[in-house]
Amino acid sequence: MRLQTRLTLAMLALAWLPLGLSVWVLTLRTEAAFQRSFEERRGAIGAAVREGLAQAGRDLDVALQRVAQDSVLREVLLEPLGRDRFYGVQERERAAMVEAGRLMTSAAIDTLRLVDRREGGRVLAMGHRRGLAEAEPEALALLGERASEPVIRRERVEDEASGAARDVWTLQVARAADDRVALIGGRRLDAGLLAEILAGAAGAGTGGVEVAVVGSDGHPIAATFAGEAPSAGWDVGVRPLAGAGGEGAQAELRVYVSRAGVDAVVAGVWAAAAALAGVGALLALLMGLWISRRISRPLEVLAAAADRVAGGERQVEVPDPGGRDEVASLSRAFNRMTHDLADSEERLRQSERVAAWQEIARRIAHEIKNPLFPIQMSIETLQKVWKRRHPDFEEIFEESTTTILEEVARMSRIVTEFRDFARLPAPSPERVDVGELLRQVAGLHRDVDEAVTVRVEPGAAVAASVDADQVRQAMTNLVKNAVEAHQGAGPAPGAEVVLSARVHDGELQLRCDDNGPGIPPEVRERLFTPYFTTKSQGTGLGLAIVHRIVSEHRGRVRVRGLPGGGTRFELALPLDGAAGSADTVLRGPDGGGT
Repeated sequence: MRLQTRLTLAMLALAWLPLGLSVWVLTLRTEAAFQRSFEERRGAIGAAVREGLAQAGRDLDVALQRVAQDSVLREVLLEPLGRDRFYGVQERERAAMVEAGRLMTSAAIDTLRLVDRREGGRVLAMGHRRGLAEAEPEALALLGERASEPVIRRERVEDEASGAARDVWTLQVARAADDRVALIGGRRLDAGLLAEILAGAAGAGTGGVEVAVVGSDGHPIAATFAGEAPSAGWDVGVRPLAGAGGEGAQAELRVYVSRAGVDAVVAGVWAAAAALAGVGALLALLMGLWISRRISRPLEVLAAAADRVAGGERQVEVPDPGGRDEVASLSRAFNRMTHDLADSEERLRQSERVAAWQEIARRIAHEIKNPLFPIQMSIETLQKVWKRRHPDFEEIFEESTTTILEEVARMSRIVTEFRDFARLPAPSPERVDVGELLRQVAGLHRDVDEAVTVRVEPGAAVAASVDADQVRQAMTNLVKNAVEAHQGAGPAPGAEVVLSARVHDGELQLRCDDNGPGIPPEVRERLFTPYFTTKSQGTGLGLAIVHRIVSEHRGRVRVRGLPGGGTRFELALPLDGAAGSADTVLRGPDGGGT
C-alpha cells in the first residue's frame, strides 16, 4: 500500500473514530434519558388512569347515594321488604323491576342491581336486564372496608332495542340503601371511558400514548386503540387493577408510550453524524493530499531517483523541497550521495583504466617477449653459421627464417586480438536471419578438424535486431573455443559442436553446446576475465570479447555443464537490440549455481 493511501486512511480514521465514538456515547445517553422519561410518563399516565377509574368509582358512589334516597324506591321496595311483605307479591316484584330501570336511567349509570343482604345476596331487582338472576353472595364483598373503591366485573346486559343480552365489562361500586338492601351500580369499562379518563389526564403528557385494560386471561377488556396492541416502536408499562372486593388482580392496566420521538432524535443524531463524517472525510482527503504533497511526493521522487541510480545513472538530482524538516534533509543528503558516488566512480574508472593499461602493457610485453626469443635465437644462429661459412648454411637459413616468420605471424595475431578487444565499436542493430548467421559460423569451422562436427540444430530460423558482425564474431569465438577443447582432450568418436537459436521470455537465446570434457567449476568462474587462459598458445581475450559483445547488446551470458559431460554457452540478447551491460550466470550440470 502506498504511503499516500496510508496517510489518507490514517486521516480518515482520525476523523471518523472520535466522531463515531461520540455519536455512540450520545446515542446511549439519549436513549437512557428517553428511557427515564418514558418510565416517568408511564408512571404518571398509569397513576392518572387509576385516579380516573377511582374518580369514576366515586361518581358511581354519588349516583348510588341519590338512588338510595329515592322516595319511590323506599315506597316500592324498602318499606315492604322491611315488613316482610315483598317476597311472593308479584305486583311489588314487577314494580321493583320497573323502578330499578328508572333509577338506573335517572342516575346515568349502565348497570344497577338491588340485592338482599340477609338472603345471601338474593337479587331483588335489576335495571340492566329483565327477570331475576341467581343470588350472588360474592357481590356482597363489594360492601367491605373498601366499598368506595371500584372493581372490575363482568356483567350480562340486555340491549334496550333488540333485547339481546351480552356480557360486558363494568366498573362497579356497592352502597347500602339500608340495613338490608344493597345497591350495586356499574359503568361500562370501554374505549369511551378510557378515552374520557385519558383526556382528563392531559397534564401527564398523553401525546403518543395508548392505554388498555386487559383481563387476567390476557384478552383485552377495553382499549383506546382498535385492533392489535402496539408493539414495534412502543414501550409498555403494566399495573394491576383490583378484582371484586379488592381480592387479587382481576385485570391489569397497560400503558403504551410511543418511541417515535426518541427514534427520530437518534435518527437525527446519526444523520448529523453522517453529514459530519462526510465533511470529515473531505477534510481528511484534503489533509492527506496536502501531507502527501509535502511528504510522500518528495519520497516518491526520491524512490524514482534511487531506481535511476540503481539502473546505472549517476547524474541524478532531486529538487530541494526547502525547509528544515526530515524530508528536505533527506533530499539534500541524497543529492550529496549521488555527487559523491559519481565522483567515486569517476576516480574508480580512472584507477581501473590505469590498471587496465598497466595490465595490457604487461600482457603485451609478455606475449611479444615469447616470440622474440625464438626470433633472436634464429638470427644469432644465422650470424654464427654465416661467419663460419657452414656448408649447411642454406638449410639452416631456411629453417631459421621459417621460425622467424611463424613468430612474426604469432605477434601479428596477438596485436590484432588486442586491437579488436580495445576498439570494439558500439553495436549497430539490424534485422537479420539468425539461423543463416549460425550456418555461416558453422561453415567457417566445418573443415577445421575432421574429428569434430560443427552443425546447426534444425528450427533455428529466428529473426532479431542485432549487430550481425559482432554476434558472428562472438559465436565464432565460442565455436573456436569448443573445437579447441575437443582437440585438447584428444580424438573422441562423436565429438560435435551444436549451434541453436530460439526466442523465449522476450529475448533471443543463442546456444553453443559441445560434448567435450567440460569446464571445471573453479575455471568456469574466471572464464570471461581478460587475459585468463588455460591454453599455452591463447591470449585469454576470446571469451572476454564474447562477454564484451553481449554486454554492448545489454544481454546475459550463461555457462553451464551438460548432463553426461560437455558445456553450454548461452547468449541471451534483447530482441529490440538495446545496448547496455551484460550479466554472467555460471551454473553447474544440474542448472544450479557453481
